[in-house]
Amino acid sequence: MANHVHTHVNFHRISDAGKEVLKELYSRVRKGEDYEWFSDMFVDGEEGSPTYEESGLYTFTHENVGPKWCYFEEFGEDYINMESAWTCPETGMEWVFEQVGKADPDFIAYVTYEDECPNFAGVYVYTNEGVYDGFEDDSEEIRQYMIENVEGLAEEWNEEDEEFSDEGQDLYSEMIWETISDYQMDFVHSILEELK
Repeated sequence: MANHVHTHVNFHRISDAGKEVLKELYSRVRKGEDYEWFSDMFVDGEEGSPTYEESGLYTFTHENVGPKWCYFEEFGEDYINMESAWTCPETGMEWVFEQVGKADPDFIAYVTYEDECPNFAGVYVYTNEGVYDGFEDDSEEIRQYMIENVEGLAEEWNEEDEEFSDEGQDLYSEMIWETISDYQMDFVHSILEELK
């Protein structure tokens, strides 16, 4: 079962106005805490806005962010790196994209994520219209992709026992993260070409 999930949001195209929106959203996040919580961005002081205490409740994060908790590891003018529990913070990211889209309807962003095992990994490209294209692979799909694409790995897979040899397991462990990153970015580049 998945535990911690790492999510990376990158804006391929974002205007200065869009960057200002991101900057303002991030300014709402309390600093000096143990973590910088995603849900803090919903606290804007306007009527109907949650308090920081309310935004930290499971019911709020589940409904508005997705996972029960999510915090920022890095936040820049055109990228966000996060860690969350169990799943990618899809609901929260889509909310951020909606806010950016109000100021910059021409933005293009891509999201990559993977859990720590990895039990799954995903990649999606977003425009102001929502998800343009993307997919999520489970652990079996990741393994099959690696068997077909990592040199020497197919020979170390025992189809009957459904396991790698010791050498195959070492190669799999050595290549897993690089392979996931490579196929995610290959997909992103192909979609960005479509969007030109």
